[in-house]
Amino acid sequence: MVYYHVGRVVEVLKPGKKDTISSDSSVQAVVETWDENIITFKVASRLASKIREGDIVLIDYSPISEKIVMPKMVIVKILRGEKGKKVWEVYKEFYRRKPKYRKLSSPPPQPQAQQKIKPQPTYVG
Repeated sequence: MVYYHVGRVVEVLKPGKKDTISSDSSVQAVVETWDENIITFKVASRLASKIREGDIVLIDYSPISEKIVMPKMVIVKILRGEKGKKVWEVYKEFYRRKPKYRKLSSPPPQPQAQQKIKPQPTYVG
C-alpha cells in the first residue's frame, strides 16, 4: 500500500547553519499538515538543497516494510506554484467539510448497582 500526506513547510532545519547544531548531514522540515498537525519530517537527500519555507510537500507515509507497518515519513516531492496551491486547497477544503466530532448513538450502559451482601458471622470455637 502506498500512502502520502500533504503539508506546508513552516521551517527547514539544515546542518551547518549558525542556529542549528547537528550530529549528521540530514535535513528535516517542520511541516503543518493538511489536517492541522505540526510534525517534523526527514527530507529526501535529493530535495535537501531545494526545499524552502512555504513549500507544499508530499510526504511518503507508506509502511517501512511489509513487516514494519510504521510509516516512512519522508518528504519526497515539492509542489510549487499553482500545482502546490491547488493540492493544498483541495486537502484543506476536504478537512473543513469533514465532521469534527463523531456522534455517539447512545451512551454506554451503566453497570447495575449490586446488592450489598451482609457478611455472615463465622463460628470461632
